[in-house]
Amino acid sequence: MKILDIAFKDLLRSTRNFFLIGMTLVAPLFITGLIYFAFGGLQSGNVSMTAIKVGVVNADTLTADAPLEVPIGKNIRDMFFDDSVKSWITASDYPDEASARTALESQEIGVAVIIPQAFTEKLLAGQTDTPILLLQDPTLTIAPGVVRDMVTSLLDGVAGGGIAFRVISERLQANGLTLDSASLPGLLERYSTWYAGFQRAFFYTPQNAALVLTSPVESGNSFQAMMGLVMAGQLIFFSFFTGAFSMMTFLQEDEEGTLARLFTTPTRRTLILTGKFLAVFLAVVIQGLVLLIIGHLLFGVHWGKPGSFILSLLGQAIAAVGLSVLLISLVKTSKQAGPVLGGGLTFLGMLSGLFTTNVKMPAAFNAIGNFTPQGWVLKAWKLTLSGAPLSQLLLPFLVLLAMGVVMFLIGAVLFRRRYA
Repeated sequence: MKILDIAFKDLLRSTRNFFLIGMTLVAPLFITGLIYFAFGGLQSGNVSMTAIKVGVVNADTLTADAPLEVPIGKNIRDMFFDDSVKSWITASDYPDEASARTALESQEIGVAVIIPQAFTEKLLAGQTDTPILLLQDPTLTIAPGVVRDMVTSLLDGVAGGGIAFRVISERLQANGLTLDSASLPGLLERYSTWYAGFQRAFFYTPQNAALVLTSPVESGNSFQAMMGLVMAGQLIFFSFFTGAFSMMTFLQEDEEGTLARLFTTPTRRTLILTGKFLAVFLAVVIQGLVLLIIGHLLFGVHWGKPGSFILSLLGQAIAAVGLSVLLISLVKTSKQAGPVLGGGLTFLGMLSGLFTTNVKMPAAFNAIGNFTPQGWVLKAWKLTLSGAPLSQLLLPFLVLLAMGVVMFLIGAVLFRRRYA
């Protein structure tokens, strides 16, 4: 019972340390919350974009002997009024350039597309001195680029039609045939129909594309998976801080003289040290449980199967206590402990990949985690978050148990020599 009394006393003392409370709970939740709200738009799987307001002036017409049934300018104009873009483009017609400029200046529209007269005729004749004019609100960046890309894409299709026409003509000539002018409108119409269908399939049915890129997360919500890794990294990083700063009670009580008085009591020093070590272990476990619950409620993190996350949490606590005992046993005063703990744990956290959980790092960098307790804790939590069975958690847990016990024994021996 004396061990529990000592552990309970140290736990109560830790709750009065506002710096420790901030490092234990506030800091990891604050950092995770910033990332959550920064990327929260990804949770629904869609990234909304402000509607693009486009004004179109189409002065293009066809001559009586034109090979096309409708002018290219009409195709450009209709592109902005198509049903497939109504959810993110609002288009309006204007009779002339002056009225479009007025609408642009009054911010009724963000981009104006001015299609000049005889544009189709000059384009088919190979003349490029009458280009389409794009006017934009200077405060906009995305909308003008989108409109420019749409117009360029359609004109690329027109250029492709010209190439297709030349190729057909050359093939027919090579076989001693000539292209009937009466069939030209039909060929161009077939090509334009194919190209329009291709563009729609390319932009609005990407699953039919030849190359499909998917998220590496095979199941579940990718945003939740990302937040799980972020939260796990923060949980691991600050749990080691919790263990280390909880262990600083040794140094503080030594400096205050209360530890020496405690050693003069009939209670054996082994029981006293065991009680203090138990307090650190309980502090890390309680911190982990609280963060697991809050992470699930606030950020929607699914921590996997109960047996798996319990084993990961225990392995984390054992490793954190072992490393904390070792680090504190190497310093003499609480003033020395601050830089040693802050610098050492931050450096180990960086090497272990706790800050790059969602970044694909070089294999050589990832291999460094095999030599740090934080790295093995991260392996355990990654398996847990992926829904791995309990059997796959045994290796990381045994490695953490071995690391924790070895570091704990070394630190305990150094403590006993110090207070012998």
